[in-house]
Amino acid sequence: MKWQRGNVVLCRVPMPSTQLEQFKLRPAVIISAERLNEVLDDLMVVPCTSNTNRNLAATHYPIAGNEIINAGIRVKSIIRCESIFTLNQSMILRKLGFLSPETISHVNLCLQIALQLV
Repeated sequence: MKWQRGNVVLCRVPMPSTQLEQFKLRPAVIISAERLNEVLDDLMVVPCTSNTNRNLAATHYPIAGNEIINAGIRVKSIIRCESIFTLNQSMILRKLGFLSPETISHVNLCLQIALQLV
């Protein structure tokens, strides 16, 4: 499948506490450039969490309102841009949805903050 930046996907995430032998299913947002996604086996993603009880950090962006429907998730969630990781494309189970251009712009700002690019 052709993965695009801003796709929200369901992926198998290895759990560090189990020496990466066990996995959990988690939604994530693809943040790697589309030209890289076409030629590399790995994708850069940031996780989404439904735990909205924590205070929002500058590296967090909420998925709420109509964006929940676009993203293909069931509940309000937080995109955690400080938790960038790489997954082999075989770990992506399916596309759930996509982020709007406005939300992608906000995610870009959160990524810049997380990486001290601003």
